[in-house]
Amino acid sequence: MKRAITTILFWGACWGITESTLGYVLHLFSMAIPGLPGMLMFPIAFIFMHRVYDQTQDLLSVIQIALVASSIKLTDLMFGGLPTIYVVNPALSLLIEGLAVAMILAYVTHKQTFIRFHHCFFMGWIWRVVLLGYMLILSRFDLPAGLVTNGWTIALRFLFLESIINAILMKGYLVLPVKLERKAPSTALAWGMLLAAILLQGMF
Repeated sequence: MKRAITTILFWGACWGITESTLGYVLHLFSMAIPGLPGMLMFPIAFIFMHRVYDQTQDLLSVIQIALVASSIKLTDLMFGGLPTIYVVNPALSLLIEGLAVAMILAYVTHKQTFIRFHHCFFMGWIWRVVLLGYMLILSRFDLPAGLVTNGWTIALRFLFLESIINAILMKGYLVLPVKLERKAPSTALAWGMLLAAILLQGMF
């Protein structure tokens, strides 16, 4: 149990750190390259989720790592400076991503098969469908929901093009001939990474 907790905290913190640093940088470039954050950040998140699942062999850990990353994102509520909706939406998105990956991994495990390209595509596609549905509801209450209020071109790019690029990158990671280390991180390292993630979230 302790091994699983430290593994979840460590990879959840890695996900949170990546969101607050690389995610921030990618959003700066998204004006020049629309959709760039969505094209790259989900495959990176998948790597963290895949690693935690590989080390724990527990599908619940995939959802738990998403909860950790989502909670780190929510610490922005303590730091202030952003309207609540702009903090809650990204945090909810991370949680939906975790649920989508866990769902497909459960299917793949049940079928006793490898993670194939279409599985990777549907991981990205499913969470985007759910998020777009949520955004559609927000738009009915005049809340920020650019993915559905900025035109169908934006929504379709988000739903299909970004999902395809995600799948290419995720499948590329899966076929890399890299031997993954299954040793659990130390408790001190896991908690240290979590603290660093929270601090970085407050800085960016």
